[in-house]
Amino acid sequence: MGSGSGAVLFHEPVVGKSPDDEVIGVSDQGAMRSAATTRAECPGRGAPRSMASALRRGAGITIGLAAGYWLLRGLDFGRLVGIIAQAHTGFLLLVPGAVIVEQWCRAWKWRQVLAATRKVQVHWAFRAQMAGYIPGMVAGFGTSAFIRSWLLARRAGLRTSAVLASSAVDRLIDSFAFALFVGLAAGVVILPKADAGMTQALRLSSVVILAIALVLLAAFASLRRGGIPRWARWLLRRLPIRAARGTLKGMKGFSGGLTWPQSSARRGGVVATAILIKLLATTQYLWAGLAFDVHLAAGDYLFIMVFLGALVFVGIFVRIPGGGLLASLFVLELFGVPKAQALAMTFVVMSSFLLTVVLAGGAALILEGVGVGTLRRLVAGSRQDRDPDRSVAQI
Repeated sequence: MGSGSGAVLFHEPVVGKSPDDEVIGVSDQGAMRSAATTRAECPGRGAPRSMASALRRGAGITIGLAAGYWLLRGLDFGRLVGIIAQAHTGFLLLVPGAVIVEQWCRAWKWRQVLAATRKVQVHWAFRAQMAGYIPGMVAGFGTSAFIRSWLLARRAGLRTSAVLASSAVDRLIDSFAFALFVGLAAGVVILPKADAGMTQALRLSSVVILAIALVLLAAFASLRRGGIPRWARWLLRRLPIRAARGTLKGMKGFSGGLTWPQSSARRGGVVATAILIKLLATTQYLWAGLAFDVHLAAGDYLFIMVFLGALVFVGIFVRIPGGGLLASLFVLELFGVPKAQALAMTFVVMSSFLLTVVLAGGAALILEGVGVGTLRRLVAGSRQDRDPDRSVAQI
């Protein structure tokens, strides 16, 4: 094929360019042709990704098995059964109660963030919040926010991209609150000298989380003003034309939901609720500990919360089977909790959360009239199309 024919083939998809094409660099033929050729004409490109994914899974399984053996060795199962049988029922019931209150507070905070775009009912946001956990547990990271946003947008008559943007702002506020608690835990908790490196790691992680949050805040501010950050333009120019157009359209819809409450009272309420949510998350281990006669200092519970929260970010890159359970056992034993009580506390906290979100999330999906098939199509569409509004319209 001659060079002239190749030029015609390259220009064919971009007939009738829109103003957006200047942003994504359609005029830069070399860069776009290179990206299109790499994505469209090299089917083997997915092989390295599959290999990397398999290696990550293998590493996660290996780490999980090794950590599980190390943490559970010498466990007295007879003592574990006896401890569970003698648990204080009242404190056990407070654990799922804390989960429900925390999720309700999250829904209220989300409502305040979205209020500048459209006022919604708190129970609408709560339903969407709980229902989003179901696909998140099945399909993995990233699907929960999309499903929550779609459910609330469907109920309130808004664009999914705008509600998804409000969810991103909501989580950004949580990031600042989490960074605050990480720094606080690193300052007030005194660990044994052998584990002092963990305190330094926490301090470093608080700086990293804060830096990421500030970068995202700057990017959101740029999008809100109608601009596209330079790094986003750089990425768009390296996508195939169709994908770049869809991504840019999604970003523009996303910018419409990047709002902040106008009322000072609402702003203060959002910040205060973000802090309250972290404290409520901390109480889950408090109530579980009291159920098994385990008493720790307040700072210790704070450290447990931020340690487990920080590992959520690690789980994005390396999934370790049972990683949450193993991390919980590790940090509890770090504070001198006997192995049997640590396992009992972990079981209560994790099972309470799972049962609560499954029951409440399932009920929310039934009330919304959404079936499993619809969720599957939504998740598949969100992975294939970078424009959330278009992927929703295709189901």
